[in-house]
Amino acid sequence: MVMVADVREITPIEASSWSSLVTDFQLAITAQGLKVHSVANYSRDVSRLAKHLSGTPVGLVSTSDVRGFLVDLARSRSAKTVYETQLGIRRFFRFLVDEGRISNDPTRGIRTVRFEVRPQPTYSPDEVRQLLRACDLNTLPGVRDFAIVTVLFDTGVRAGELVSMGLPDWDRRHVRVDGKTGVRIVPVGKASLQAIKTYVDRWNIGEGRLWRGERVPLEGSGARQVVRRLCYAAGVPDKGVHAFRRAAAAQMKRLGMQDSDILEVMGWKNVLMLRRYTAEVATELAGAAHAKFSPGDSIDG
Repeated sequence: MVMVADVREITPIEASSWSSLVTDFQLAITAQGLKVHSVANYSRDVSRLAKHLSGTPVGLVSTSDVRGFLVDLARSRSAKTVYETQLGIRRFFRFLVDEGRISNDPTRGIRTVRFEVRPQPTYSPDEVRQLLRACDLNTLPGVRDFAIVTVLFDTGVRAGELVSMGLPDWDRRHVRVDGKTGVRIVPVGKASLQAIKTYVDRWNIGEGRLWRGERVPLEGSGARQVVRRLCYAAGVPDKGVHAFRRAAAAQMKRLGMQDSDILEVMGWKNVLMLRRYTAEVATELAGAAHAKFSPGDSIDG
């Protein structure tokens, strides 16, 4: 007599490999407009979970499994990394629920990890002035560098967005950039437009990429070299190109711009990023706001 093993019925989602599901997930979030960098990060986070669970079928993953993974990750990674990883795997499971691949989301009910917003280096307005004074406007590189620093501080664009720029729309006072969050339109102030105009005229630029090196368009590494060289000449600590983004956000706050408008200019989706970028000057900004809106000062006689 032939013995037949008792075989449990395997559902399609349990039989599907993690890799095939991750591929489907990648296609879905790419179609939603997420940038390559974000897609890669989310995929990496899900792959970490799969490795931790040693191939446990996705349909059998429990809330405890996910919590265990996050606890294990926290032993070697920062709270911010755990938070970002949690967002990635939560999005993955919600995708599976929306697609009808699973009925229950194991990440539901798991609170996101809290982490402290640590101040990051930023340039002060006085340091920006020092950098501008270090530009020799009698030379072609000096004219270009002056325009670059002015635009970085005025717009808060990322290094990749800066070097993607073409000529601005002079009448509408904005410029098109392409970077981490995709293509967006960034407003440009009068001082920046004047600096760009002087640079364009001196360098005889009529089309194509805006920022140029001696022979080829400027890349991100070239922009970093410009900032590094100016910092050395001006005696200002080199905090990198991205510190201008923090400096721009802080200055917008100092000048009284509404948070919703700052988010739009900077290309952010929520106020968390604004708080993170202005953490270095949070006490200063709070003091200035209190001086303007002091409850005690509002009381008459």
